[in-house]
Amino acid sequence: MIKVLKISAEGLPLYNGKCEINFINTQRTTSNDTEGMFKLSSSNANRLYTNNIESFFGINASGKTTILRLISFVFSVLNNEQINNIKYCGILGEGNEQNEIVFNIVFVNCNTVNLLHTVIKYADERYTIIEEYIKSRKLLASDNKTSIFDFSSATTIMKRKDDEQYLVDDMSIIVGYKKAEKTTIVFTDMFEITNINRFKLLKEYPLSVLSYFDSKIEYINTSEINGKTVIYLKFRGEKEKILYDLAELNTYLSSGTIKGINVFGRAISLFETGGYLIIDDLENHFNHEIVSTLIRFFTDKRVNPHGATLIFSTHYSELLEHIKRNDCIYIVENKDKITITPLNERMQRNDENKVQSFKSGLIGNTAPSYEAYIQLKKSIINKVETKP
Repeated sequence: MIKVLKISAEGLPLYNGKCEINFINTQRTTSNDTEGMFKLSSSNANRLYTNNIESFFGINASGKTTILRLISFVFSVLNNEQINNIKYCGILGEGNEQNEIVFNIVFVNCNTVNLLHTVIKYADERYTIIEEYIKSRKLLASDNKTSIFDFSSATTIMKRKDDEQYLVDDMSIIVGYKKAEKTTIVFTDMFEITNINRFKLLKEYPLSVLSYFDSKIEYINTSEINGKTVIYLKFRGEKEKILYDLAELNTYLSSGTIKGINVFGRAISLFETGGYLIIDDLENHFNHEIVSTLIRFFTDKRVNPHGATLIFSTHYSELLEHIKRNDCIYIVENKDKITITPLNERMQRNDENKVQSFKSGLIGNTAPSYEAYIQLKKSIINKVETKP
């Protein structure tokens, strides 16, 4: 299975310069400091890991959702989707036919480390790939956080050609690589439940998940009858309810319960295989303990043996106290354009108080300014006092 190590993008109109998202450990790691990480190589000499948590923190309108959509876009490209059909292709920018967007995506598959280089251009109201290649080399026991991204001696194993009639002009050559290597990438983004929780169909609804969110639920089952989904919901001590529309569940279940069943159901599926779960505003409809439970599950090697990765955004610095490492936390800021900064570039020690630093604004524009607070207060007072 493909595991992404780094996403690098240049030319995106919403970002300030190059946007880089690193999925490996960039801080020093010892054998006793690997909680919440997945080892890339079985070699004892190799100390490279991927983080099982990638979090993006910032104030409202800082660009957190845009960052997650960029990640989802890249995963969709790796999943053989045509660029113009990807729901978040708008992050590439429209109307600027002079601009080229360059992606460099580094990933590991089996015992090889690979670079997918893709150049995208907008013309005639659609996106096309104008240049693309894949370089590959062996993953070495001596690889470190710097050399892992060195492809100077790598072999170009695939290259896009103008005469390739079988490949549409907005689909990556990764489709050929995956077919040859018999590999895949697994991911789920949950943007659609950020603000409005709708029940999503799953293969099964484990009783342990149902009970965690609502102890009164005895079971939820579904079946297909004449091409339509029928839902069977039963609470303890009550008769079974038969529903013919998923939206009807909103009458019987809270928003938090629906979101919890959706999120934890997807997470359990990924724990079995590995992959990525993307959630915007993780704290929405969840209390603190539920969020911390989800984070603990992703960082627990027994629960998550295949290194599934939780990628989320949040407004609340308190959630970050459950993340021990600084190299998997990104500060998102928007000063005309979006910038992201790894927390370990501003806080060297993992044991420093993240919550206090965020709240005080010591590590960037991560809290509303005092001036904005005063202006808001004055505006409210003025409105209240002038009301007849």
